[in-house]
Amino acid sequence: MTPRRLAIYRAADEATAAVSAGARLACPTGCGMCCIRTPPHVSISDMAPVARAAVAAGEGEALLERARGAGAGPCVLFAPGQLPGGCTVYAIRPIICRLFAFAAVRDKHGALELAVCREHTAADPAAPARARAYLADHPAPVFADYQLDAHDPDDGPADLVPINDALAAALERELLRAQYR
Repeated sequence: MTPRRLAIYRAADEATAAVSAGARLACPTGCGMCCIRTPPHVSISDMAPVARAAVAAGEGEALLERARGAGAGPCVLFAPGQLPGGCTVYAIRPIICRLFAFAAVRDKHGALELAVCREHTAADPAAPARARAYLADHPAPVFADYQLDAHDPDDGPADLVPINDALAAALERELLRAQYR
């Protein structure tokens, strides 16, 4: 993984940790509903480290078949009961998976709006209000500020697609590279 990508991942993790601590906001233990109910859209570039790791471990072909078979369904990297959050690639998970429910998006008028997770709200109804109050006095991490596409252009297109489709495309690229090595 490139030093630039690692720095962006570290900054996203630090921003998430700050919002989590400041707003006393946390995902319910082992939740993963964002992986199951509404799998994220990510870039192929953001899935490149996962693809490289899978190919290096000799698991690229099998994971490619799983990703292709799942399509826009639940994330194939999610394993119920595995902690933290059920992610089998937690250390190299995509940016959206690092920031979801702890960052903001811009609305159609350009104003920042916290992307509130319904699972946070269900587990702790006061959580969204605490997060908004915290973010009123502190800078909110913004998803767009952590996009990696321009940083690693050789890793694939910047278009956002369902996570399993992005994973399949990244695996296809990495498996092809491995064949040429």
